[in-house]
Amino acid sequence: IRVKRTSRAWSYPGYDSFIIYEYEFENVTNDTIADLFITFANTFAPSMFGYQRNHGDWSEGAFRGQPPAGLGDHFTRFDLKRWMSYNHERDGLPEEEEEFFNIWSAPGNRGGLNSPQSVGIMVLHYDYEHLSRRDQTEQVFLVPADSAGMWDENGKAKQPFLLRYENGNLPAETKTGTWMDPTLRRKTSAWQGPQDSTRFCDQFEPELWEYWRGRTKTSANLSWWQPVSRAYGFFPYVLPPGETMRFSVAELAGYGPGVEGDRIYKDLGGAVRIGVDQGAYFNPVPSWYYTLQYDFLGSKDYIGSTYLQDHPLPWYVTPGVISIRDVADRAIEMYTGQPLAKYDTLQYKPEEASATGRYNSVPIPFPAPAIRVEDTRAAANRIVWGSQVESFDSPRLKAAFSHYEVLRAPHPLGTWTVIDSVFPGDPEYFSDGEYSLIDPESNLGDNAAYAVVSVDVLGGRSGMTNLTVHETQAPPAETLGKVYVIPNPLIVTSGLSGSDPGGEISDRIQFVGLTKRCTIRIFSYTGQLIMTREHDRETYGNPWYQLSINNQIIASGVYYFVVDDKETGARSSGKFIVIH
Repeated sequence: IRVKRTSRAWSYPGYDSFIIYEYEFENVTNDTIADLFITFANTFAPSMFGYQRNHGDWSEGAFRGQPPAGLGDHFTRFDLKRWMSYNHERDGLPEEEEEFFNIWSAPGNRGGLNSPQSVGIMVLHYDYEHLSRRDQTEQVFLVPADSAGMWDENGKAKQPFLLRYENGNLPAETKTGTWMDPTLRRKTSAWQGPQDSTRFCDQFEPELWEYWRGRTKTSANLSWWQPVSRAYGFFPYVLPPGETMRFSVAELAGYGPGVEGDRIYKDLGGAVRIGVDQGAYFNPVPSWYYTLQYDFLGSKDYIGSTYLQDHPLPWYVTPGVISIRDVADRAIEMYTGQPLAKYDTLQYKPEEASATGRYNSVPIPFPAPAIRVEDTRAAANRIVWGSQVESFDSPRLKAAFSHYEVLRAPHPLGTWTVIDSVFPGDPEYFSDGEYSLIDPESNLGDNAAYAVVSVDVLGGRSGMTNLTVHETQAPPAETLGKVYVIPNPLIVTSGLSGSDPGGEISDRIQFVGLTKRCTIRIFSYTGQLIMTREHDRETYGNPWYQLSINNQIIASGVYYFVVDDKETGARSSGKFIVIH
């Protein structure tokens, strides 16, 4: 089978939190392939930062409900209305240190929840035409419950056939292969029988029973026990030579599983294993607006958070497109071309959707320009971009172009501030076909993030697709003269703010006054070589993070350095002091 995947993503606010993948599966042999199984295997675990910071761990085992490694605060759910399997943390993991919580929760910053994401996969279309009839599959059905109700009016199997949650150990021979072996019993049973019917109708929506009867009811009792890995599968198919099957899925991320009013809706999951085993299949949708209490929540008697009652959304969350449910509804809108709808009140049916997306019905803003950030002799960053987007044209544009906003932040997650607003052709900034603006807050050695956003006359904004992190530098010295160390002395910390992708910014020492190509050697007070650094770039300075040859932080003391210019052989030397 030849597989072709087309990936589609959008940059503008409201539509920038999902990726749509269109798959084509073509039989390139001369034989008909029977009992073909298409399975999407994914692992979702939001988020590395939250688990490392709050728990000091980043492993699949930590997300499980099962002891001893499992923390029991992570849940997987299946949103039947949207065909969406997704994960979320119990409460978003609020930052535990009050100082940082208050800083990060301030307007315009990244937010005080360290794992607020809900992430998952949604099926937008699956192939119906090539589904096998009952007499075309070798799948064994050992008991009537394996197939009761699964054959539709055309004699084809209702989908999905499989939605199984697993731990992160997925060897093909003993696990993934068994999902798709027709000689073995299916790995997730179907909704069928009086008990399932009663639970479905009592806990969810009775009018949807006939639609879901015979489709997989998932391994819901594992949705807390081992929540991060899953197999989302479609079976059985028969694919003649030269023919192609098409599937479309979306991967999505939202700020929590729901919004303020979504607690009236239910998903399959959200309870610990014993709860599902006792029949508690469907549970209310939590959010970061309210805490909920219901049975079978594990070691804590609540789920959700009141964080958004008292704090603003992070800057990167688009108002109105907050939760993963909001994001999923926009993915459906984008794919189908139908008007935006809230699918908590509707049943999405991917078997009825087009095999390819529409993608041309959503109004758009002007795109962001391409930018570059340049050093200057004064060590003030210059942001430069062209005027090309002003002539961008599309029948789907919301409104006419208005102006650019030039933004700056000490870190890509904020806090973002506006350096200036620049209007088309403004002679203060525009010359020779380019706009140029100096950042007055530049400091030598600092890292800063920049973006230029296009704004239309209705206030519509582009995405920040040109976000650029830049280390503020001057051009290199033409000849090697006096080289300085900043700060000197370093007392406990460098005193620098912001971020540094090269290392810990509070440990950074900067050698300045360098030529383009030189070698820096650092010695202890006793003359032992501590570190050699090669400088080969168009910058005036070079950072060092107090790490020795052995990758150990240096001790307090007096240190000496020697700098040799590779072009001329000129030498400069000096000393600096570190006090921890």
